[in-house]
Amino acid sequence: MTELLEKIKTIFSVTEPGLVIDKDFLQLREDMKPRLNQGTRNDFKFTKDVDCLVLEEWLIKKNIVLGPLTEHLTKGGACVYDVRVDSAFIDFKCIDERLYYNVSEQKMKTHPWVQDGVDRGLLTHYCFYRMYRPEDRPLQENDIVRFELINVLDAQYVLDSLQPSKYEGKYYKVEKYDS
Repeated sequence: MTELLEKIKTIFSVTEPGLVIDKDFLQLREDMKPRLNQGTRNDFKFTKDVDCLVLEEWLIKKNIVLGPLTEHLTKGGACVYDVRVDSAFIDFKCIDERLYYNVSEQKMKTHPWVQDGVDRGLLTHYCFYRMYRPEDRPLQENDIVRFELINVLDAQYVLDSLQPSKYEGKYYKVEKYDS
């Protein structure tokens, strides 16, 4: 795991001092929204959540990492959006300032699908990170977004470590990697 973490740290370093949001990303975000499940989120929250995909999309677009395999582009795979680094299939997860990875009841319904992806080797790791946006709103053209790597963990470990939430669904408290 240490070797993968070091590679991911290097990957994050290329995003410094920040990524500038361009028209291409905004169009990509709008194109992706109909394919994603809005659930009970209002448009403002949903659009902010879709913005979290900017890091993965930018890394793939710049050929810094490999993008999803064809079989991952449908719900039959482990992740609709994933990143490949060597033999690792990584799902990037943007987490809140308290470093909680929250999984809603609705998402828990897809848990067997995620577990199947882990079992088949289509999802091997989670990369947890923070995204710092200029304001608490959906991203706009010319915004500068910064990222902080929190940790890279084995996917099965994360799934096994999910705890019942006092709200709804489950959560995992992500520990920051040791420098």
